[in-house]
Amino acid sequence: MKYLLTLISALLLFVSCSKDSTFDPPSVPTERTVLIYMSGENNLTEYGNFRALHYDLQEIIEGSKSLAANQRLLVYVDSLNTNIQRAGNPYIMEVRGGKAAIIKRFDSDFYSCDPARFHEILEWSYQYAPADSYGLVLWGHANGWIVLKDSIPETAASRGRRTYGQDNGTDMGQGIKHMNITQMARALKGLPKLDFIFADCCNMMCAEVAYELKDATHYLIGSPAEISTAGAPYDLITPELFGSAPYSDIAETYYDFYMEFNRPVSSLNGFSVPVSVINTQYMGELAEATRDILGKLTTPIPTYPGSLKPSDQGIAYYYRYDQAIMYDMRAFVKLNTSSEDFQAWDRIYQLAVPYYQMSMRWDTNSNTLKMVDFYTFNQDQSLYGCVSMFIPLTSYEGSDLKYNQTFKNFAWNRVLNWERFGWAE
Repeated sequence: MKYLLTLISALLLFVSCSKDSTFDPPSVPTERTVLIYMSGENNLTEYGNFRALHYDLQEIIEGSKSLAANQRLLVYVDSLNTNIQRAGNPYIMEVRGGKAAIIKRFDSDFYSCDPARFHEILEWSYQYAPADSYGLVLWGHANGWIVLKDSIPETAASRGRRTYGQDNGTDMGQGIKHMNITQMARALKGLPKLDFIFADCCNMMCAEVAYELKDATHYLIGSPAEISTAGAPYDLITPELFGSAPYSDIAETYYDFYMEFNRPVSSLNGFSVPVSVINTQYMGELAEATRDILGKLTTPIPTYPGSLKPSDQGIAYYYRYDQAIMYDMRAFVKLNTSSEDFQAWDRIYQLAVPYYQMSMRWDTNSNTLKMVDFYTFNQDQSLYGCVSMFIPLTSYEGSDLKYNQTFKNFAWNRVLNWERFGWAE
């Protein structure tokens, strides 16, 4: 595991691919090409003595030993200029059979969260390694649907709230920038529809995110919660990236790894990370069913739902900095509707979310909240579906991120139409 890897192994990795080279063309047609998009120009390059980006690359190369001739794995890497090579410009490498070869170097640094560059890199990768199907791994920091202003420097008030990417711009000195999910959805237009997007980053399993990306990918895989800095165990998961739908093996391998990894430590025994798989084909039906059931809650939504408090029922939430947000949508529906109405809604939910596994406790990287903040919720594991949904509350007013207003940027919420309950802001 990456915690046990040494700096020497990371150094050997980068020495081995420090000179540009290529592999021989595949001997058979490519069944699938997977691109791992590593947006690492941030503390994931170096966090104290822990170098998540380098260790994950080592694991990816190890995992590539299991790949078949008709499977191609590309890795886009953007890191700080504190990396082993002391070079900040991004590059793309191919990984095969336990070896890595740099196939494209960029002649200058740029923001990996720039939607146009994101589109360009994906398009180049698909042209370089055309295949019958494609998969994408989003590696780095993320914060689900939470909206920062599009591609602007981070401020003290917004620090810690990351849409995808969080590119520090260290090598350019132009400030921290991000890519919102609405921007990502637009950047994916015109590209081949992905078999899956595996989000190895925090808080991406939101109804809002899945609905926004439903035209870009068949499946979305990841966690609704904050994940460990160490991320996925790529030596184990890399072969699973070339599996078949619904890709539950990716989620299950992730979940089982952390459950076993934490077991020997008494204070961490039982800790993993909630995971799920969303079949985006059914997100339209789920949105409509959720819209309809909101009008059937056993406790009707008030005109201005200040009393609609999932926290009072102890429903698990997957995001918290200034306040609890991103509540588990299945638990919310189950606890607030009749058995008959819930069962009808849940039949659609099970189609849309064919795999989910709840961890009743999970780790967080927050310096102030630690782990205890995330196992104080209702411990009935059967409640949860491991996908979050935003519920507007008066308590969110005054937040610098204006949750009650910015969530309306997402198409999911235009279907739910919270405005019918008096939300005119």
